[in-house]
Amino acid sequence: MKRIVFVLPVLALLALGACTLRMSATDTPTAIVLATQAPGETLAPVVSEVAPVETVASVAPPTPTVEPMPTEIPPTDAPISPSPSPAAQEVQAAATQAPTSQATDSQAAPTATLVPGTAFDPNTAYGTPTYENPMEFPNYWEWAPPETDTLPNNERIRLQFKDGQLYVTGKRPEFSTWWFSSHFLSDAYMQLTFNTEDCSGDDAYGMIFRGPQHLAGVSYGYVVYFTCDGNMGAFRLDDAQPWDIAALLDEEGFSAINTGPGEQNVLGVHAVGDQFDIYANGVKVASFQDDHFEKGRMGVFVRAANSNAYTYRVTNLAYWVLGAE
Repeated sequence: MKRIVFVLPVLALLALGACTLRMSATDTPTAIVLATQAPGETLAPVVSEVAPVETVASVAPPTPTVEPMPTEIPPTDAPISPSPSPAAQEVQAAATQAPTSQATDSQAAPTATLVPGTAFDPNTAYGTPTYENPMEFPNYWEWAPPETDTLPNNERIRLQFKDGQLYVTGKRPEFSTWWFSSHFLSDAYMQLTFNTEDCSGDDAYGMIFRGPQHLAGVSYGYVVYFTCDGNMGAFRLDDAQPWDIAALLDEEGFSAINTGPGEQNVLGVHAVGDQFDIYANGVKVASFQDDHFEKGRMGVFVRAANSNAYTYRVTNLAYWVLGAE
């Protein structure tokens, strides 16, 4: 596989989207509603996207509201919990979810299976990454909507390049937010390296993937995250407005995850077809199966669980395409 460094013309045509919704880790799956919303920006659960960029969404805790943003899936915000809440912004969408406790799924909940830890190195298994970005310089095409060529910075989320790192800030306490990049993948091993910065308790950082195309007017995808105190969780976002998620893996602590502030953690996701394996610092910690989304954009996820905003750093992004894209 060949390595693509920072500039992918084809990706420039893709759009990014982010959303935020409030919910609790104990919510039960909610009926799946494939995103078919139009982009919008009011504090409500909606997500918008932008070519090679993301959209921001934010939704009020119990009832998400969408905010119109650039031209992406309208994002939304909602109180914290292992799920997001919606609020909309098109080009830059940050979504917040409604409390996880509100999640209810009309469909059968996907099965998840915890597996014993096993050492794994994608470089050894797959060779040179198809793409890798060590964040050594500002790579706006990857994260900023083409319409604005500006990283998101609103009341819900902020992305900022500084000192050779990508800083991600979830501004709304007790809300979950995500932001899509321009990378559109199907079967792949995706990996993000984080520095937890000044985190505490349930502050969470992670990845969203298989999300909608830019400016699709909807928000969905799979979210896998770690918390500052060493827990890992996963859920499927079916819609940001109204907030609609299905729990895939309840939060559970794993010794492979480094806890506390200023720590480095590598989150890896092996996604092939409907099978997903989760890795923490090279150790396989869990697996689940789900066939709702086959491909889509990947991005970052953040949840400020306490009374203040939460900021973490992404120090490396890499992925290995497995099979034809």
